[in-house]
Amino acid sequence: MPLSLRLSRYLAAKGWVLGMCCLSGTLLGPAAAQALSPQQVFNLVSPAVAVLEVAGGEGQPTVALSATEIGAGRFVSVCEGLDGASVLNLKLGGQVHAGRLAARDRERNLCLVVVEGLPSSGVALRRSLPATGSRVFALSNALGLGVGISEGVVAGVRRYPAGNLIQFTAPISPGSEGGALVDESGAVVGIIDYRRRDGQNVNFAAAISWSDEIEARAAAAAAALQRYDAAALLMKQGKWQELDAQVTEWIRREPGSTDAWRFRVAAAHGLKQAERELEAWTALRRIAPERAEWGIGLVSALLAGGRRDEALALAGTLATEHRELAVVHLVLGRVRTAARLNKEAEAAYRTAIELDPWLIEAYRGLAELAQLRGDHATSISIWSRISGLYPEAPGPRFGLARAYINAAQPARALAVLERLPEAERDGASAWFWRGIALAALERPEAAIEAYQACLARRFEEPGQAWAGIGFAHYRLKNYPDAIAAFKAAVEAQPAQDDWRYQLGVTLKDGGRPAEALALFDELATRVPGEARNWRQKGFTLSILARHQEALPALERSLQLDPAQLKVWGALLEAQQALGQRDAARNTYDRMRAIDGKAAEEAYLNYLSPYEEVAR
Repeated sequence: MPLSLRLSRYLAAKGWVLGMCCLSGTLLGPAAAQALSPQQVFNLVSPAVAVLEVAGGEGQPTVALSATEIGAGRFVSVCEGLDGASVLNLKLGGQVHAGRLAARDRERNLCLVVVEGLPSSGVALRRSLPATGSRVFALSNALGLGVGISEGVVAGVRRYPAGNLIQFTAPISPGSEGGALVDESGAVVGIIDYRRRDGQNVNFAAAISWSDEIEARAAAAAAALQRYDAAALLMKQGKWQELDAQVTEWIRREPGSTDAWRFRVAAAHGLKQAERELEAWTALRRIAPERAEWGIGLVSALLAGGRRDEALALAGTLATEHRELAVVHLVLGRVRTAARLNKEAEAAYRTAIELDPWLIEAYRGLAELAQLRGDHATSISIWSRISGLYPEAPGPRFGLARAYINAAQPARALAVLERLPEAERDGASAWFWRGIALAALERPEAAIEAYQACLARRFEEPGQAWAGIGFAHYRLKNYPDAIAAFKAAVEAQPAQDDWRYQLGVTLKDGGRPAEALALFDELATRVPGEARNWRQKGFTLSILARHQEALPALERSLQLDPAQLKVWGALLEAQQALGQRDAARNTYDRMRAIDGKAAEEAYLNYLSPYEEVAR
């Protein structure tokens, strides 16, 4: 680094200005710090801002953040995202350095990461709070694209329970967490915390003075941190019963602890206790309503529990509260898709992409909407484009394979799977999608083998694989094995009503209607707005010759979805079996208003034979 630049940085930190006269050896006395250009700030501070790559237990990268130097070999980043990390790598100037998590201040969300033997870059730190309206810069690994810079002003200093936070307007994005907020003299004044964003282009940073207190505060909170680490270890080991017992006591002592409730979510999910998981997300939302992630978790839990209207309302509220967060609009798009509000869902996905052009899940949402409206060419085009942008990422290729399957081109889907990166070609997900493609090619035996290979590789969604086996056995009319597979799917994903419904259908068609009826009774009671539940309840009651009870179930199904021709036929048949000729004639007339041709076929099957007998 040039001597003049090092001297300038030192004097700026001391509150002096190095003017042009310094080139001739003259030093100007105390004055306002010299305002630097964005390029000068970047050149001065970027050597002190690292890309922080976090890897899990198997060495796979889990998140990319930022980290800011506060001294030789000492960096500060946010704690969120570092839990359970096995590897911390800091990228600086094209070199990668191994880091060690040295201390955590969980309340302020600041962690100290140490790199042994790394000299200081000489970055200046200004521990006094910046003035409102003053010019600032954000240097961070925004969107995981490497360290960059953006410019804004200090909007104010806001008071929070943990202390004062600097509110600023310089644009930031996911990955900026842990980056540096820098004043116009090139001194670091804060550490960026993206999660605290409250409005469009308005963000927060922790005062850099907090970095001096991390180790002392961590030591003072050692008992609480030990409890947290013990819970994190139980979660990592999948010991859900032990974790639940620990968390229950933790919540009893500290009912307002978000950490405790977050571990309750994990324990309930691991124990497949959907109601307790929902309760935990509700508590998190109540305790910290400003945290978008708690609201997002609650939306997902509501949706998984069939409470679609509540999920939709909350997602809309979150989109208003956190309109600048791409992930919130992504979740809103998913809920709207589930509610069949496809046009509104597309608008939400597009907003998410505008906010974060690299958010693959939003593109996935647009592709799925294209598939729903039968526009397979658009879906294939979207996934082909993403696959080209991320050639080493398996997710987009799985999406492309799915698009080909939905376009009735399963052979092309298999070809896409064979072009996966070598490390992914024999993975659980690859075998899962092979199973789907083989089933579409009407090769159920081969599909079953693929799904079994998927399960053997510990697929992260085993319920999906078991359901695939169930569908393949059902196609072969191998009902006992199909029933066993759907039961395994229900056990693996108890909150997934699709598998419970499919189990009921298989029991009904496999000669066990009484067991099927119990399932459809439960589904119709719990999710009364689904036409399919009433339809199958009516069908099953008819099989059991309980025609009088079948009538209201079939009528209710038709109220929800009048275009079900098979249900009209079943209603006619039940009415005729009960001798309700006038009611059957009325049903026939109602059916004619919907589909005349189908009504005539129903007439020949269900009305005409009885008229012949009457004559």
